[in-house]
Amino acid sequence: MLTTLRNTTIALALIASFPIDAADHLDAPAVSNDPAADINDVFAFINPNDQGELILAVTVMPLANSQSRFSDVVEYRFNLQNAAGGSPTQYISCRVRGRAIICDGPEGTHVAGPVGRINQHDGLRVFAGLRDDPFFFDLVAFQQTVATLIPQFMDPGVDFFEGLNTLAIVIGIDSSLLSDGGINPLLRVYASTHRADNSGVATSSVQVDRMGRPAITTALIDLLASTGKKDQYNQAEDITTWSPLFEAEIAANLAALDTLDGVVGNNLLPTLVLASVLVDDRLLIDLSNPVCDAYLAVELGVPQCGGRTLARDVIDDTFGAVVGPGVSDFVGNTSMFLDEFPFLGEPN
Repeated sequence: MLTTLRNTTIALALIASFPIDAADHLDAPAVSNDPAADINDVFAFINPNDQGELILAVTVMPLANSQSRFSDVVEYRFNLQNAAGGSPTQYISCRVRGRAIICDGPEGTHVAGPVGRINQHDGLRVFAGLRDDPFFFDLVAFQQTVATLIPQFMDPGVDFFEGLNTLAIVIGIDSSLLSDGGINPLLRVYASTHRADNSGVATSSVQVDRMGRPAITTALIDLLASTGKKDQYNQAEDITTWSPLFEAEIAANLAALDTLDGVVGNNLLPTLVLASVLVDDRLLIDLSNPVCDAYLAVELGVPQCGGRTLARDVIDDTFGAVVGPGVSDFVGNTSMFLDEFPFLGEPN
């Protein structure tokens, strides 16, 4: 309890001086004022206890506590597209009404029940509620690195997020519903939040935030100078606009990050090529491979499921890809994850 109170106090003090913009926490002006629609992180992995179930999780509202609530005017959406050419996007759409969560998925699947409990129906299950924030990162050192363009990470680092909570929606879904019965197992995944607009049309909404791969908005949009593109990035619903709108911005910031280790040109791919890959920030996951222990596995041809697991150090993976091999924030996982659904740790 004392550790939690201490970390929360430190976090609140730091927020007064700069925003939490690691992973995707408070990464842009609009979401900073709309925490219930602010996506922190997105995860996608095969259930280690059931190879036929895909686990999806999204966390929202940084620094959540026992009084934090999901918004009843926000739609929490998982966007799922089979990588087979021309496949339409499928959705798992969740809304909270009072203390109940209601989710609708592909092929008419539907589940509803109380927040804070596991609810299951039709090959779909959901948990929504307060959880330990699974993200781990030395945020202060990162902020100092961005300010100076000189690495400020020390070994060991300090996990800013240790002892903090978030609101989470965790989905379990029969993978066959998303893979044409297993024929097309490669899936592209991202999450988005949508808030009702003022049009007067009951079903009309605007996208507030989106996230697939971690740290794209944080590290590769508006990194060195304000271009005003962070909100534009989060609100861009049309996937075909992502490349023309943001690829040049991402390439410029990749070039700057490549210099941080003192060696230019040792990132994963040439800057322009890497920008063309990262601008489509959807997670890629192979539903046919139950082994999930490597971030960017599908992109790099590693025979694993890809996606993003809770324990994977995606920040070090990202640093290695965009800065150079071996670059680290020297922070490891500090959460106590569960061995079964909903997998995210109990709240602090």
